[in-house]
Amino acid sequence: MRSDAALRSSIDPPTWPAVLGGMAAELMALQHQFDATQWWPPERLRAQQFRQLQQLVQHAARTVPLHAERLRTAGIDPQAPLTQQAWARLPVLTRHDVQQAGARLHSTDLPAGCGNTAESATGGSTGIPVRVRRSELDRLMWNAAAVREELWHREDPAGRMVMARRVSPRLITPEQSAMMRSPDGLTLPDWGMPAALLWRTGPLILMDHRLPLPQQVALLRRADPAYLYLNPATLRLLLAELRDSRTALPSLRAVWTVGEVVDPTLRELCQDVLGVRIVHNYSAAEVGYIALQCPDLPHFHVQSELVLVEVLDAAGRACGPGEVGRVVVTPLHNFAMPLLRYELGDEAEVGSACSCGRGLPVLTRIVGRTVDLLTLPSGEQRRTDFQHYRLSRIAAIREYQVVQRSLEQIEVLLVLGRPLTAAEEQEARAVFFEEFGGEFRIDLTVCDAIPRSEAGKLRPFISDLPAR
Repeated sequence: MRSDAALRSSIDPPTWPAVLGGMAAELMALQHQFDATQWWPPERLRAQQFRQLQQLVQHAARTVPLHAERLRTAGIDPQAPLTQQAWARLPVLTRHDVQQAGARLHSTDLPAGCGNTAESATGGSTGIPVRVRRSELDRLMWNAAAVREELWHREDPAGRMVMARRVSPRLITPEQSAMMRSPDGLTLPDWGMPAALLWRTGPLILMDHRLPLPQQVALLRRADPAYLYLNPATLRLLLAELRDSRTALPSLRAVWTVGEVVDPTLRELCQDVLGVRIVHNYSAAEVGYIALQCPDLPHFHVQSELVLVEVLDAAGRACGPGEVGRVVVTPLHNFAMPLLRYELGDEAEVGSACSCGRGLPVLTRIVGRTVDLLTLPSGEQRRTDFQHYRLSRIAAIREYQVVQRSLEQIEVLLVLGRPLTAAEEQEARAVFFEEFGGEFRIDLTVCDAIPRSEAGKLRPFISDLPAR
């Protein structure tokens, strides 16, 4: 693997408009800061986090109506030095709180340095997506973490990458979407931002992950990529097909995964079949990067420069090494819609100090982000990834869960705030028909509550079929 210094020396961005050139400079300036802060001892990192947090709390108390109430009720004086004891008095903010608060969580006076704002939606892995307002500053920090991940793990930015994921219709045309389902996929000239701002990357081939597995293997054989980027559930299916077809990918350097859980068995299978490691991270759409995989070990380093992470037990106390608790996060740079002590709905295991020497806190593993596979009537299995963002626009729907009952039936459990109108029911059915097509009977069932997993998560899709 190339060293961090070697990858830095290869930075050779093409000529960009001034605004993008300025962003590249900002990203590298942030990397220079990260080079120092990642080696700080934990106590110094925590102190710096609370200095940044103090500014965020003062801003929230002044310009965000809901937080002004929450801070006042918790007895936190925004002008007084913020201590960990005072911070712990602030109740956690749940997804339901965010959904109900609406504009009361938006800042009424965004600092000028934050730039413009835009709205994004979460992935819906714990229920109906949450819509979050984010600023250009917050997006810059997201990209800075992505560049840090490149520097920690990427061996050669000039390599060809194949991405097997669904791409938002907002980012590609219908014609390009159709090409993703073709035998050769859709080829783009580079990896996109932020990597292409700093390096002359190789091409990016977009492949629809719903293609039959033999077609995916044939595409990979022709492309012979240096990197593969996909979801863990898709990777597990693909590895089995590659193994059974005895297909090698001689140019492959690493597999990058996103979302869900990467367990030791998947890492071992990837090493056995392809001879390469998996690079994984922990992120959430509403807060950005939370933790990156250590350059030397398979556990994760919290990105303390960007987010305050608390792992709490049932009593609200901080967990110690080896203990599993719920993840509560506070992004430190989102002044447009501050999320103070936001509970993600995940659980994580706290780790001990890392032997690599970095002071960034360690999460040994993320618990509960597993995904069942959909079984088609033909017996083929694939990951589900339907357009749940559209469900968040149906005001009546509070929660949902898709359950495969048989090879013929899909049942959708819905918790409603009020009965669906005819138009809303039609929209909901359209969302599920687009994902599952005409191969299943789709039944909508209204219920009072949807059971959670042992980890307390509401999984968007589960299968009642026997495990294979």
